[in-house]
Amino acid sequence: MYNITFIGTQHRELGKCNSEELYKIIELINPDVIFEELPIESFNIIYNANSLNSKPDVVTEIKCVKKYLQNHKIKHVPVDVDIRYISDNEQNWMYDTFEKYDDYNKIDNEQSLLTAHHGFNFLNSDKNLYLSKQKNIVIKNILGIDINKNELFRIHHLFNEQNDIREKAMLHNIYNYSKENQYTKAVFLLGSGHRKSIISKIAEYDKLSTFKLNWTIYGETNRTISQ
Repeated sequence: MYNITFIGTQHRELGKCNSEELYKIIELINPDVIFEELPIESFNIIYNANSLNSKPDVVTEIKCVKKYLQNHKIKHVPVDVDIRYISDNEQNWMYDTFEKYDDYNKIDNEQSLLTAHHGFNFLNSDKNLYLSKQKNIVIKNILGIDINKNELFRIHHLFNEQNDIREKAMLHNIYNYSKENQYTKAVFLLGSGHRKSIISKIAEYDKLSTFKLNWTIYGETNRTISQ
Protein backbone atom coordinates (compact mmCIF):
# COMPACT_ATOMS: atom_id res chain seq x y z
CA MET A 1 0.00 0.00 0.00
CA TYR A 2 1.16 3.54 -0.83
CA ASN A 3 4.23 2.77 -2.93
CA ILE A 4 5.34 5.85 -4.83
CA THR A 5 8.13 6.28 -7.38
CA PHE A 6 9.69 9.67 -7.99
CA ILE A 7 10.78 10.17 -11.62
CA GLY A 8 12.86 13.18 -12.65
CA THR A 9 11.63 14.53 -15.98
CA GLN A 10 12.27 17.28 -18.52
CA HIS A 11 9.45 19.42 -19.82
CA ARG A 12 11.02 19.78 -23.27
CA GLU A 13 11.45 16.67 -25.40
CA LEU A 14 15.02 16.03 -26.47
CA GLY A 15 16.25 12.85 -28.16
CA LYS A 16 15.54 9.83 -25.95
CA CYS A 17 13.95 12.11 -23.39
CA ASN A 18 10.46 12.07 -24.89
CA SER A 19 6.89 11.24 -24.02
CA GLU A 20 7.09 7.76 -25.55
CA GLU A 21 10.06 6.76 -23.39
CA LEU A 22 8.38 8.18 -20.30
CA TYR A 23 5.25 6.23 -21.20
CA LYS A 24 7.25 2.99 -21.23
CA ILE A 25 8.67 3.71 -17.77
CA ILE A 26 5.26 4.46 -16.30
CA GLU A 27 3.72 1.41 -17.93
CA LEU A 28 6.34 -0.83 -16.30
CA ILE A 29 5.49 0.65 -12.90
CA ASN A 30 1.75 0.30 -13.62
CA PRO A 31 0.59 2.95 -11.14
CA ASP A 32 -2.90 3.62 -9.83
CA VAL A 33 -2.15 7.35 -9.51
CA ILE A 34 0.08 9.87 -11.28
CA PHE A 35 1.02 13.00 -9.34
CA GLU A 36 1.73 15.87 -11.76
CA GLU A 37 3.83 19.01 -11.45
CA LEU A 38 0.86 21.24 -12.21
CA PRO A 39 -1.21 23.68 -10.13
CA ILE A 40 -4.94 23.01 -10.15
CA GLU A 41 -5.70 26.01 -12.38
CA SER A 42 -3.36 24.86 -15.17
CA PHE A 43 -4.45 21.26 -14.71
CA ASN A 44 -8.08 22.17 -15.33
CA ILE A 45 -7.24 24.18 -18.44
CA ILE A 46 -5.01 21.46 -19.90
CA TYR A 47 -7.27 18.49 -19.29
CA ASN A 48 -10.68 20.12 -19.66
CA ALA A 49 -9.96 22.25 -22.71
CA ASN A 50 -12.18 21.95 -25.77
CA SER A 51 -10.19 19.77 -28.18
CA LEU A 52 -11.11 22.06 -31.08
CA ASN A 53 -9.54 25.07 -29.40
CA SER A 54 -6.62 23.54 -27.54
CA LYS A 55 -3.06 23.90 -28.78
CA PRO A 56 -0.94 20.80 -29.53
CA ASP A 57 0.72 19.45 -26.42
CA VAL A 58 4.45 20.13 -26.32
CA VAL A 59 5.25 19.38 -22.66
CA THR A 60 6.78 15.90 -22.29
CA GLU A 61 4.82 14.89 -19.19
CA ILE A 62 1.47 16.17 -20.46
CA LYS A 63 1.81 14.38 -23.80
CA CYS A 64 2.67 11.20 -21.94
CA VAL A 65 -0.12 11.40 -19.36
CA LYS A 66 -2.77 12.19 -21.95
CA LYS A 67 -1.79 9.12 -23.97
CA TYR A 68 -1.58 7.01 -20.81
CA LEU A 69 -5.10 8.03 -19.81
CA GLN A 70 -6.39 6.82 -23.16
CA ASN A 71 -5.10 3.31 -22.46
CA HIS A 72 -5.28 3.01 -18.67
CA LYS A 73 -7.96 3.79 -16.14
CA ILE A 74 -6.07 5.65 -13.43
CA LYS A 75 -6.28 8.85 -11.41
CA HIS A 76 -3.98 11.77 -12.05
CA VAL A 77 -3.63 14.55 -9.53
CA PRO A 78 -2.14 18.07 -9.73
CA VAL A 79 0.09 18.78 -6.72
CA ASP A 80 1.95 21.97 -7.61
CA VAL A 81 0.97 25.48 -6.47
CA ASP A 82 0.77 28.65 -8.54
CA ILE A 83 3.25 30.86 -6.75
CA ARG A 84 5.50 33.35 -8.52
CA TYR A 85 8.12 35.51 -6.83
CA ILE A 86 9.66 36.50 -10.17
CA SER A 87 8.20 37.14 -13.61
CA ASP A 88 8.87 35.08 -16.72
CA ASN A 89 10.89 37.99 -18.09
CA GLU A 90 13.06 38.06 -14.98
CA GLN A 91 13.61 34.31 -15.10
CA ASN A 92 14.50 34.44 -18.80
CA TRP A 93 16.89 37.33 -18.19
CA MET A 94 18.59 35.35 -15.42
CA TYR A 95 19.23 32.35 -17.67
CA ASP A 96 20.25 34.58 -20.59
CA THR A 97 22.85 36.11 -18.28
CA PHE A 98 24.18 32.70 -17.21
CA GLU A 99 24.47 31.70 -20.85
CA LYS A 100 26.88 34.55 -21.51
CA TYR A 101 29.51 32.52 -19.64
CA ASP A 102 31.39 29.66 -21.30
CA ASP A 103 31.78 27.65 -18.07
CA TYR A 104 28.00 27.56 -17.66
CA ASN A 105 27.37 26.65 -21.30
CA LYS A 106 29.93 23.85 -21.21
CA ILE A 107 28.08 22.06 -18.41
CA ASP A 108 24.65 22.88 -19.81
CA ASN A 109 25.59 21.52 -23.24
CA GLU A 110 26.98 18.33 -21.71
CA GLN A 111 23.74 17.79 -19.79
CA SER A 112 21.70 18.35 -22.96
CA LEU A 113 23.86 15.94 -24.95
CA LEU A 114 23.63 13.21 -22.32
CA THR A 115 19.89 13.78 -21.97
CA ALA A 116 19.40 13.36 -25.71
CA HIS A 117 21.50 10.18 -25.81
CA HIS A 118 20.36 8.50 -22.58
CA GLY A 119 17.01 10.10 -21.77
CA PHE A 120 15.50 9.47 -18.36
CA ASN A 121 18.33 7.16 -17.30
CA PHE A 122 20.64 10.16 -17.36
CA LEU A 123 18.16 12.62 -15.87
CA ASN A 124 17.79 10.29 -12.89
CA SER A 125 21.49 9.51 -12.49
CA ASP A 126 24.25 10.48 -10.09
CA LYS A 127 26.11 11.86 -13.11
CA ASN A 128 23.38 14.43 -13.66
CA LEU A 129 23.42 15.33 -9.97
CA TYR A 130 27.18 15.85 -10.17
CA LEU A 131 26.91 18.09 -13.24
CA SER A 132 24.12 20.09 -11.59
CA LYS A 133 26.33 20.57 -8.54
CA GLN A 134 29.15 21.82 -10.78
CA LYS A 135 26.73 24.13 -12.56
CA ASN A 136 25.63 25.60 -9.23
CA ILE A 137 29.28 26.33 -8.40
CA VAL A 138 29.60 28.20 -11.71
CA ILE A 139 26.37 30.09 -11.03
CA LYS A 140 27.66 31.13 -7.61
CA ASN A 141 30.76 32.53 -9.27
CA ILE A 142 28.67 34.39 -11.86
CA LEU A 143 26.57 35.93 -9.11
CA GLY A 144 29.74 37.42 -7.68
CA ILE A 145 31.28 38.86 -10.84
CA ASP A 146 28.52 39.82 -13.29
CA ILE A 147 28.11 43.52 -14.02
CA ASN A 148 24.47 43.23 -12.90
CA LYS A 149 25.30 41.00 -9.93
CA ASN A 150 22.98 42.72 -7.45
CA GLU A 151 19.88 42.29 -9.60
CA LEU A 152 21.01 38.83 -10.68
CA PHE A 153 21.48 37.77 -7.05
CA ARG A 154 18.04 39.11 -6.11
CA ILE A 155 16.27 37.21 -8.89
CA HIS A 156 18.24 34.01 -8.30
CA HIS A 157 17.48 34.12 -4.57
CA LEU A 158 13.75 34.57 -5.21
CA PHE A 159 13.83 31.81 -7.84
CA ASN A 160 15.31 29.36 -5.31
CA GLU A 161 12.88 30.46 -2.60
CA GLN A 162 9.99 29.98 -5.02
CA ASN A 163 11.13 26.44 -5.84
CA ASP A 164 11.60 25.61 -2.16
CA ILE A 165 8.03 26.61 -1.36
CA ARG A 166 6.68 24.73 -4.38
CA GLU A 167 8.52 21.53 -3.47
CA LYS A 168 7.28 21.62 0.12
CA ALA A 169 3.73 22.25 -1.11
CA MET A 170 3.89 19.36 -3.60
CA LEU A 171 4.97 16.91 -0.92
CA HIS A 172 2.31 18.25 1.42
CA ASN A 173 -0.35 17.74 -1.26
CA ILE A 174 0.87 14.21 -2.05
CA TYR A 175 0.73 13.19 1.60
CA ASN A 176 -2.68 14.78 2.09
CA TYR A 177 -4.07 13.00 -0.96
CA SER A 178 -2.60 9.71 0.25
CA LYS A 179 -4.18 10.09 3.67
CA GLU A 180 -7.61 10.48 2.09
CA ASN A 181 -7.34 8.03 -0.83
CA GLN A 182 -6.14 4.46 -1.00
CA TYR A 183 -3.82 3.25 -3.75
CA THR A 184 -1.13 0.65 -4.19
CA LYS A 185 1.29 2.32 -6.58
CA ALA A 186 1.84 5.90 -7.71
CA VAL A 187 4.39 7.93 -9.64
CA PHE A 188 5.44 11.52 -9.01
CA LEU A 189 6.63 13.33 -12.14
CA LEU A 190 8.83 16.34 -11.42
CA GLY A 191 11.47 18.22 -13.39
CA SER A 192 14.89 16.70 -12.77
CA GLY A 193 16.28 20.07 -11.73
CA HIS A 194 14.39 19.52 -8.47
CA ARG A 195 15.84 16.03 -7.96
CA LYS A 196 18.48 16.72 -5.32
CA SER A 197 16.33 19.02 -3.21
CA ILE A 198 13.15 16.94 -3.46
CA ILE A 199 14.98 13.74 -2.43
CA SER A 200 16.28 15.58 0.63
CA LYS A 201 12.82 16.93 1.41
CA ILE A 202 11.22 13.48 0.99
CA ALA A 203 13.64 12.01 3.53
CA GLU A 204 12.96 14.83 5.98
CA TYR A 205 9.19 14.72 5.45
CA ASP A 206 9.20 10.96 6.00
CA LYS A 207 10.95 11.39 9.36
CA LEU A 208 8.42 13.94 10.60
CA SER A 209 5.20 12.48 9.22
CA THR A 210 3.27 9.84 11.13
CA PHE A 211 1.71 8.80 7.82
CA LYS A 212 4.26 6.84 5.80
CA LEU A 213 4.72 6.40 2.06
CA ASN A 214 7.09 3.84 0.56
CA TRP A 215 9.26 6.02 -1.68
CA THR A 216 11.40 4.71 -4.53
CA ILE A 217 13.78 7.03 -6.37
CA TYR A 218 13.86 6.03 -10.03
CA GLY A 219 17.36 5.84 -11.40
CA GLU A 220 20.48 3.78 -11.67
CA THR A 221 19.68 1.71 -8.60
CA ASN A 222 15.98 2.47 -8.01
CA ARG A 223 16.89 3.08 -4.41
CA THR A 224 14.31 3.47 -1.68
CA ILE A 225 13.99 5.97 1.11
CA SER A 226 13.59 3.88 4.25
CA GLN A 227 10.88 4.62 6.72
